[in-house]
Amino acid sequence: MCKTVLRIVVGSTTIAAWSVLCLSLHGGLGPRVDAGPYEASGRLMAQQALAWLEPGGQITIITRDTTTFKNPASDIQLAGFRKAINQAHAAIRSIHALQVDPLRPIAVPSSDFCEVIRNTPQGSVIVSFMGPPVLTGADRSRLGEIQPAIVAFCSGSLPESVDLRSLFEEGLLHAAVVVDRRGSEQAFLTLTATNLADVSAWQGAERQ
Repeated sequence: MCKTVLRIVVGSTTIAAWSVLCLSLHGGLGPRVDAGPYEASGRLMAQQALAWLEPGGQITIITRDTTTFKNPASDIQLAGFRKAINQAHAAIRSIHALQVDPLRPIAVPSSDFCEVIRNTPQGSVIVSFMGPPVLTGADRSRLGEIQPAIVAFCSGSLPESVDLRSLFEEGLLHAAVVVDRRGSEQAFLTLTATNLADVSAWQGAERQ
């Protein structure tokens, strides 16, 4: 009788352990992340990258390193992007995963962005999931002519604090995907140099 009870206890413990493991692999016991919007923004970033990619060009990705500070939304967004790029049979040249302080506004250090721009050839595309290049005056003067196209995801209040119009005019930004807060559902806007009027109107609406 004791052996039977022991087997039942051990079996129940094993099942419980596997259940916890499965839960942890699928988001744990906490609230689940709604993957839809993040996958959609990743696909939209891929569409813009492919639109600017020239024959023979490759894609360089700048994203946050989520190994230390977990960020499921960033992982889902990047996965959606890579899936769309693979479906288009385009080539990803390299991925730069940068460690960022989760308590500070997300941004790529000026020197790091300059290095990526200098090392990316013409016809290729830099895709930044950490916002556009916000460079110092010294870095911008040393950079010279911008060879690759740059596509950036601008999250949170970043579009309000960065002069997107100037970045477009200087060739430091070719497309920006931003969160559209004008509707009740989360959606995204694609801003380019061809819709600068929309950029101004959108930024004006954000500041009101």
